[in-house]
Amino acid sequence: MTRRIQRRDVLKGAGVAGIAALAGCSTESGDGDDGSDGDDGSDGSDGDDGSDGEGAPDAVMVVGFPESGIQLFRDFYSDFADDVPDLDIVVPDGLIDSDLPGEVDSDMNNVIGTAPSAGGPGADFFTSLYEEEYDTAPGVFTAQAYDAMAVEILAATAAGENEGEAIRDRVRTVANPGGDEFGPETLPDAVEAVAAGDPVHYVGASSSVNFDVNGDIATAAYDVQDFQDGDIVTLDTLEFGNELSDEDLDAPSADPVGVDEFEAKVGVLMPETGDLGPLGGPIRDGALLAATQVNDAGLSVTVDTRVEDTQTDPQAGISGANSLVDAGYGAVVGPAASNVNLQVADQVFIPNGVVGISPSSTSPDVTDLDDNGYIFRTAPSDLLQGPAMAELARGDTVGAESSGTLYLNDAYGQSLEEQYVAAFEESDGTITERVSFEPAQATYTSQWSSVLNQ
Repeated sequence: MTRRIQRRDVLKGAGVAGIAALAGCSTESGDGDDGSDGDDGSDGSDGDDGSDGEGAPDAVMVVGFPESGIQLFRDFYSDFADDVPDLDIVVPDGLIDSDLPGEVDSDMNNVIGTAPSAGGPGADFFTSLYEEEYDTAPGVFTAQAYDAMAVEILAATAAGENEGEAIRDRVRTVANPGGDEFGPETLPDAVEAVAAGDPVHYVGASSSVNFDVNGDIATAAYDVQDFQDGDIVTLDTLEFGNELSDEDLDAPSADPVGVDEFEAKVGVLMPETGDLGPLGGPIRDGALLAATQVNDAGLSVTVDTRVEDTQTDPQAGISGANSLVDAGYGAVVGPAASNVNLQVADQVFIPNGVVGISPSSTSPDVTDLDDNGYIFRTAPSDLLQGPAMAELARGDTVGAESSGTLYLNDAYGQSLEEQYVAAFEESDGTITERVSFEPAQATYTSQWSSVLNQ
């Protein structure tokens, strides 16, 4: 497999303004449907994709999760790589997995992508803490999970009870500006301050963790990561975001009640198995790390956690969420996958008044949930990641004039693919074939054949 020039001038000229402009144009794209390509994707094409049917595109954007990614990339490298030696493959966070090259038996040198960064003020401390606890480096979304747990511990302590409505009304009390500033290194001190009845401003490992009126974070960062000789190398970090508006600052923010002793009950709903299993375990561990840190500090506040496995499946996620609700957990870190998060939120968290903070659910549909304020996330929306990926593909790093898309047929894959396509076309690039796929297929050769015009 040949390789293009060293990828160093990442997202050249884009910056905050460039990404914001791309994200703005992408929100007005599409036909307003559910993000699918007009059929079930089984024939590998939507029938109206602008393709001229001549040759492979310069790049293919692939959206999926590690378990399916193994077979996806095995099929590409065994059946198609020699025919398209100059093809670049651009992937998002769901496929930024250091184990993939070994599973695929390829260095994957033509794969590059973006993933939400651990770019908050407490990133370095979190990294050291995670490595000390688990003897491995933190992965994608682990910092976001740590921050989600930290916020829920603080909000429950501020509420003085494990009832969802009381916790909901204090999430911004502990996360947004207004109190003394604390971070991961001083999380136990923040818990003590809240227990004493004081508001705090938690600034996290992944970002500043300021929540807007929709429960989304106001600022974020993305790492541009390159697969190089079987390893993943971070080339650059792009930071962007907005200040909180008056509407954001006026969102519910109740005072801490003050407690002498308290046990916060925070559930963890993560995919320990299934298509997202390889990433779900480390994300789970990131969440549990914050609870361990508080419990090891010898405070009058302790944390009770319980983990349920979503199996990367909505029905299993709903079952696990109901188990947590029945056990009295008014706050939950998770779920991880957007298609699971949307259904769990709609069927369990919102009707039962449970606070859910997902560290990795990035679908724009989460923003629009009629959630009565119960659903938050510490991961940025794909309204931002899609354009970031498109700018990576179109810019000097990859330099693609044309791109196909190969994406998981669920809420995560559909919405991210839509944002990428809109931004790629807005920058005068040509989108060729748009091909969806289902998880856990025995082979993906027909989908690759379609997207590559082979």
